[in-house]
Amino acid sequence: MKKGKIHFFRLIFSAVVAAVLFYFIARELFMFFWNFDLISERHWTHIWNKWRGGWVIRKPKEVMFFVAVLLLIPGFLLTWFTVHVFPWLKILRFPLTYREKKKKERLQAESLAAALGPADIQKTQTSKKEPEKVIKISSQKLQHIDQLRGKKSNVHHAPVQQATPAETGGVPAQQPRPVTKKISKEDEAVARFDLWKQLADSLEEQKLFVLRRMKIVKFPVNTMVITQQGLFLLCEGPADGHSWEVNETADPPVWKTETGTIPSPLRPVLEAKSVLQNYFANKMPQLAGLEINCCMILDHGNITNHDDLLKYLEEWDISVLRMGSCQTTLLPDTNALMEYIKSQPASTPALNDAVAVAILDLMETENGG
Repeated sequence: MKKGKIHFFRLIFSAVVAAVLFYFIARELFMFFWNFDLISERHWTHIWNKWRGGWVIRKPKEVMFFVAVLLLIPGFLLTWFTVHVFPWLKILRFPLTYREKKKKERLQAESLAAALGPADIQKTQTSKKEPEKVIKISSQKLQHIDQLRGKKSNVHHAPVQQATPAETGGVPAQQPRPVTKKISKEDEAVARFDLWKQLADSLEEQKLFVLRRMKIVKFPVNTMVITQQGLFLLCEGPADGHSWEVNETADPPVWKTETGTIPSPLRPVLEAKSVLQNYFANKMPQLAGLEINCCMILDHGNITNHDDLLKYLEEWDISVLRMGSCQTTLLPDTNALMEYIKSQPASTPALNDAVAVAILDLMETENGG
């Protein structure tokens, strides 16, 4: 019923617009070619009197006049149809749509820039030094490192060979497929686990060193990628809720869900980054200048006030992206970040070992070991 009403009003609107438009066009044409005013009673009376007096049409100009008169009704119907199918709503909304598009592009660029870290790569490379000495790692720690790398068997720790630019660049991203159907919480958890597994696998295919599912100061990090450029901490968003309203100004900061509030998942990301930076500064000075890029990836749900979130991301130099069934379309997806990471040169075995030992030490400290 509602749809029928909408079509009816659109039909009336298009008829009125077509009538006005057709009137001005037709009147100007008749005035220009035959000096005939379509709304002049005197002109129509003159034509009628000539017709009753036995007017014989001989001149081509007179023939064209009567053809034009006969085409008035078909011409109006054609104009009505054209106006009716014309995308008025799209045209009228173009300024708003254009503004929204530019806003989305700006938000995505700023959010992605936060994930990629500072733009001055040359400065970073000069301040960062690769560890030259080989770190001695016990067999027990080797097993733990293999577990973090997702290896099922206790194989001997093999250094990752440094990839050439040809191996790391120009390969299309293999992105996780979005989850479109959810049956239960268990199925949802399995689907999200598969998303992260596919993401890590696609990075390892580029010969990048990847650690999986670790904890830094009680905060779980799903995936850590080590490159010559620096570390990329890819963290999972909140598991609770499917709709979040960000409130980072609250004390303590919280995200509001459909059923209540949860602690802000962004603050632990900052704390984990700070702890890792302090560890490198105090225990591994050779890594003090190593870039640590943090990104929280939402694999489901929706953020209702994305604009409020963005200003904090710019300030903290972290990023929030989306993948899977996340519905916040203003957030950039993971494609650009994954391509950027895959384009980085692979890290050296010494750097891999140093970072892996740092993570194990932090996890043992957290567990009271």
